[in-house]
Amino acid sequence: MAASGLLLEAGVAARTERSRTHVLSLVLGVLTLAAFCSDARTGAEESVEPEGRADAVEEARFRFVYYDQDGFGYQSAAPPQPLGSEYLQVFEPMFYLRARQNERVTHTVTVPVDIITSASTDAVDITTSASRHNEAGTLQVDTVVQQTPNDELKFTYGGHGEEWFASAFAGFGYTRDLAQNNATVGVRVDGSFDWFKAYGPWPGAVYPDGNKFNTRANLGGSVELSQILNARTWVKGGYGITWNQGDLSIPWNSVPFLCDAEVTQCSARVQEIFPRTRLRQNVSGLLVHYVPRTKTTARLSYRFYFDDYRVRAHTILAEAYQALGERVLFSALYRMHRQTAVSFWTRSLSLSEFDLSTPRTADSDLAEFWAHKWGVKLLFHLTPPGRGRQHDIDLYFNRYTRTNNLRVNVMSFGYG
Repeated sequence: MAASGLLLEAGVAARTERSRTHVLSLVLGVLTLAAFCSDARTGAEESVEPEGRADAVEEARFRFVYYDQDGFGYQSAAPPQPLGSEYLQVFEPMFYLRARQNERVTHTVTVPVDIITSASTDAVDITTSASRHNEAGTLQVDTVVQQTPNDELKFTYGGHGEEWFASAFAGFGYTRDLAQNNATVGVRVDGSFDWFKAYGPWPGAVYPDGNKFNTRANLGGSVELSQILNARTWVKGGYGITWNQGDLSIPWNSVPFLCDAEVTQCSARVQEIFPRTRLRQNVSGLLVHYVPRTKTTARLSYRFYFDDYRVRAHTILAEAYQALGERVLFSALYRMHRQTAVSFWTRSLSLSEFDLSTPRTADSDLAEFWAHKWGVKLLFHLTPPGRGRQHDIDLYFNRYTRTNNLRVNVMSFGYG
């Protein structure tokens, strides 16, 4: 769930009545679709059609996520200064639908809608968006084609829109089962194109002439190999690479300028500047082990990330899943992330260091830090597993902290 986007301090774009009407219409449409699909599912189950009909809705889910963030970062122009507030709240209803077109083809539609207030740093080592009050919506469609019993094709396509930013994306993946389904190899290619207006902290709060759109393009690829070692143990390894080109800066991010030695008082701010390209790479591994006696599943993964901005990052994730009877599943996770800063990160610039074309950023997401995250989840089956019509609900909470003044709480409720 991609969540889906996420957000950085702006303080410039006010929410318009037109955008509010558009998002409310989208939310109502999603809820109406959810109700319709729920009825369609019930009708399919209660009809006299033969089992395995091709045009049935197989799964429908609704989730509500609340995201609460607090902290301070040098890139933020919000008070207090020069460490500006990164306070942020996101309310995100999300709808998920999986439908079968025929025996070989299924479609999955995911629609998250973000309602953002007091926007600032988005979080959790990922991406950013903006506006003090903003609404954002995404439509993602995944189409899976079972070409043969051992070959699967997956097409992903969709778009994202909000007041200042729009994006279109598409991807293609191929998976092949080997060695009597004991091993799997998968390859994938994804691309996206973004266009946005250069809102930002300009001298005298003046926007660029014409407030023109800027653009960027992203192209990535990955390969994964997995192997069943025995009836209880499974391993997977992967490699990914992404190429970014265009305006890669966050236009509303700024860098403190003309500050004292301790960066407690600053006279001005200048906009951050990024190189026009970025190459990112990562390698990862996953180990999964199941213990039949206790009905426990343990997962341990490691990811190493590196790019040409000189960032080096290590991430370790440990997860445990425990069945509590037939109708309840409990899971817990702990994640540790350690990264170095980009080569052009700084808390502030002096007059002698200032140059119109030299890359610079004070973004706390690109600084050196340690991050820790833990979370718990409870899944309740409202009907016994194996029944034709399955209903369940889940509750989730996680806590994320960083050593550079960022704290995040995420809570969600799901029904499906």
